[in-house]
Amino acid sequence: MQKMPSQTERSDEFDRPTSHGRSFAKDIAELALFLELTEPAGSIGHLDAATAEVTSDRRVPLTTLKRCISEARALIEFAHESGALRHLQARAAGAEWALRSELAVWLDETRLTEVLKQRALRLNRSRGGRPSTTTRTLRAVEELVAFARAGRPDALDELRSIQALVAEA
Repeated sequence: MQKMPSQTERSDEFDRPTSHGRSFAKDIAELALFLELTEPAGSIGHLDAATAEVTSDRRVPLTTLKRCISEARALIEFAHESGALRHLQARAAGAEWALRSELAVWLDETRLTEVLKQRALRLNRSRGGRPSTTTRTLRAVEELVAFARAGRPDALDELRSIQALVAEA
């Protein structure tokens, strides 16, 4: 059976820098979400404050930092959109240490790659790369229809050929 840490052990655990094999993005997101739920917005945003805190004693290259901030932003958006943030806040029942613990567990269980894929789909409405054969075919037919309506006889002939092929199938 797994031993549960006491409240004082949990508090000490969260006072030290979070470098327990987790990405900077999740560390930044955890602190930003915690600040969002417990502190009023200051002159700098919660994400900026969390980034400064998490990276204060580390030398993180600028390109890595930008990527981690973007990934943290995706995690924060996912926490809001999925309703996880409200759920975690309700489970913590007002105890800050419990809220921080709930956030940590949720982030550890959340797959960053899946969150980033969902975000890319939402923003780009595609997975990138070449569209499927069905999509390419549909686009080609729609283009032919537009050309035929514009009066191009070769497009109308091509559409008739396609119609005959579909009828035979």
